[in-house]
Amino acid sequence: ESRVRSRRIEREFKLKEVHAQCDRGNPDDLQDRPLLILKYSRTGSTWLAWTGNTLELASGKPMVWTHEAQGCGGDLDAEELTTWLEEYFGRETDGNVVTQNNLHKNNDGPHALASKCLVTAGEDPDKFGVLVATLNPHESHADTPPLSDEQWERIFKAAPDLAIGVLVRTNAIKRAISAIAAEYQRKVCGHMKLTGKEECISKLPSQIHLEEKEFLGKVWESEMKRSIVTDKAGDLATKYGDGRIFCLSYEAMELDLVQEMRDLGDFIGSPISEESLDKLRENTVTYKRGSNDLSEYIANYDEVYGWLSENQCLLDQLEQDVPRNHPLCDFYDGECKEGYNDCVRKADKTDE
Repeated sequence: ESRVRSRRIEREFKLKEVHAQCDRGNPDDLQDRPLLILKYSRTGSTWLAWTGNTLELASGKPMVWTHEAQGCGGDLDAEELTTWLEEYFGRETDGNVVTQNNLHKNNDGPHALASKCLVTAGEDPDKFGVLVATLNPHESHADTPPLSDEQWERIFKAAPDLAIGVLVRTNAIKRAISAIAAEYQRKVCGHMKLTGKEECISKLPSQIHLEEKEFLGKVWESEMKRSIVTDKAGDLATKYGDGRIFCLSYEAMELDLVQEMRDLGDFIGSPISEESLDKLRENTVTYKRGSNDLSEYIANYDEVYGWLSENQCLLDQLEQDVPRNHPLCDFYDGECKEGYNDCVRKADKTDE
């Protein structure tokens, strides 16, 4: 029992590396809470969504996931996105529930449970066990419209028990390399998401050569997006929720995906069946580029090491051999107060 408690305390301590409001458990014993997970690119969100759509609840009801809700129904403005999230988490439907991955806007506007971005159990929203959505907020994704306090208040009024989560990648070095490698992949394979079965994989380079300006810019971007997205999640949880955030990281999912998903179910009061969790141990849902050993994957590794030599925190990430949550390394100056667009402009000025 003491060893189990020790592991739990260690896991909770490492969560604080993500944000001070990170928490686990369900102290208020709320059931089937909807969950909105704020995230940004190259954090494993597609892996998370694919995983979520394989899970079954212990109650027997389906777990419904929507990936990147800002895209459901097409290019939504702020009012349309607010309405979409109100309807989705408020379980409103016009009876025309359809399937996932055929995104479009209905002729008379976007309707959450009627737009083509869901996997559901049928037309009756009462049959849904729990609703989860991931969202790239405006703060980290310029194409997502900014929502006002009044609009967020409407969303939480539609779903008073709405829980807030956040997904990050704490290793800024590996996220930066992932973003650069994804561009190689897009050029060779035509897209950035691979299952591991595509013929084009054999044409991808076994090593990557990094350019200093591009690489350090992506590292800066990684820390910037992590900072502003976690702060946004904390702000929403404090203003409209219970102040707690369910924090996920790419590294924690690498280390123990089954435990992370079990904890997610407990947090929202929707325990996940052990049978579906067992299946996670058997399945890999996405293709991973390159090697975990960056000294093998980066062709000019010694040069990259030199670029980072004055920041031991980033060097620790470069040399990481076992997945773990990393603290921020103060590479982002924290001065971008107006969201992603403002940060990009300041970065561009710095480069001039």
